[in-house]
Formats: sequence, structure tokens, C-alpha cells
Amino acid sequence: MLFDKIVRPTLYRLSYHDPELVHERTIAVLARLSKLAPALGGALRVDDPVTVLGLRFPNRVGLAAGMDKNGRALPAWAALGFGFVEVGTVTRLAQPGNPKPRLFSLPASDAVINRMGFNNDGAEALAAKLARDGKPGVPLGISIGKSKVTPLEEAVEDYRFSLRALHPYADYFAINVSSPNTPGLRQLQDRAALAELLGELRSTSLELAGDGAPTPVLVKVAPDLTDDALAELLEVALEHGVAGIIATNTTLSREGIVPAESGLAGQGEDCPAGR
Repeated sequence: MLFDKIVRPTLYRLSYHDPELVHERTIAVLARLSKLAPALGGALRVDDPVTVLGLRFPNRVGLAAGMDKNGRALPAWAALGFGFVEVGTVTRLAQPGNPKPRLFSLPASDAVINRMGFNNDGAEALAAKLARDGKPGVPLGISIGKSKVTPLEEAVEDYRFSLRALHPYADYFAINVSSPNTPGLRQLQDRAALAELLGELRSTSLELAGDGAPTPVLVKVAPDLTDDALAELLEVALEHGVAGIIATNTTLSREGIVPAESGLAGQGEDCPAGR
């Protein structure tokens, strides 16, 4: 109630009712607080441990990719009680993302529409930050995607580059082939393209692991797939030793949006919006 009635309205007033500015200011504050977070440890964490993918998670509630793309506030998330943190989606090349405005809050619908477009500092920058500052005290997932300027026929090498750069730091990788906000990306969910991508990433993961256990690789899927397309995707994932599926990414659907808010963000031209 305190957050809904006081904190959130105040944040929006101070940020000119711009959701992306609210987000950036929140991350900036948490990044500063991260310097104090190690002293707090997991003071706010509820311990309900579970082992999945060979990893021990302190609890089942984690931070999904998209909130802290560049890993700026990792210690703060652990201190706030999250059982794991997923950063990204990060791409091989640094990129600004899609033109603003690209994030829209729909309070009456209890929804958000975004078309961010993988805005991030790049895989090498994230690797350098993790090498310098270390990982959080909970499992760290890293979501990797295709750079916008990379042609689809060169997507495999794009993903492999990020996998190699970030391999020393990831407890698991999420392969993002399902964002609606990078043109053509969802074509990588097609059987042939996905089989090639997962085959190469699995091979690279085994190579990097050496005599150890390979880092788990999961695939993030779109909620807009038909049942047949999803079944096909799952077959390919099983064939290539994928450790799990992340369900789901952003949808193109506007189902459930309050009519008065249905036109607030439009659809965009090059990058469909997602709820």
C-alpha cells in the first residue's frame, strides 16, 4: 500500500510521468546503494531453497531480464531478497535501442507496453564489469540476443561471441530469440534456424566447459507461438540438450487492455510493441 499510494506516484511526478525515466532513476539509486548492499547480505531474503539446473537457489523468486540490463545494481537485488538475478538482454555490440518514447505504463490495465529494442552496453562491457565488481551472492543468469545490425544469416556467430565473452560469469544463459522489438528476431524460432543456433551454442558451451559441467542453456520463447510451432520448438530444444525453457517473452497481443488505454502507445512502425 505504501508503494502504490505514495512511492510510485511520487516517482512518476518527479520524473514527468515518463516510465523510462522512472526506471533509469530507480536503477541509478540502487546502483549507489549496491556499495552498501554487501554489508546487508540477504537480510530481506526469505530462505526457501530449491535446486534446479544443478544450481542452488535461495528461493524461487528472481529478477527477470530487462530490469537491470547492464548489471548496474547486482548486490542490491540480492540484498532485497531475490533468489537469483538475470541481466540483459545483452548483445554482442553495444546499441542504443529503439527511438523514444518506447516504454508506456498502463495503470488501469495493470500492464506495461515496451519496445525497448535491446538497449545495452554490449557483451564485452558487461564482462568487464563483472570481472571488476564480481557477481551477486545469488545465481546469475545472462540473457543474450542478436545485435540489431547483424544480419540473420550471421546471428549464430553473434550469439557465440556473447556466450564466450560472458561464460566465466554466467550460472546459466537465456537465449533470447523471441523479443518482438528487434526486427526479424523471432524468425530464429523456426526449426532450421533454431536447430543451427542451439547446435552451435551447445557445442561452444561444451568446449568452454572443458572437463567440467557445461553452463545450462535455456531458450526464452514467445507467448504468441501456435501450439504446433511451440511443439516443434520443444522438439528442437530437446534434440540439442537445452536445459530448460523460459516462458514467456513479451506478447504482441492487446488482449486484456482497458479500452481507454488501448491507443496510448500505438503499434510502432519497425518494432511491434509488447505488453
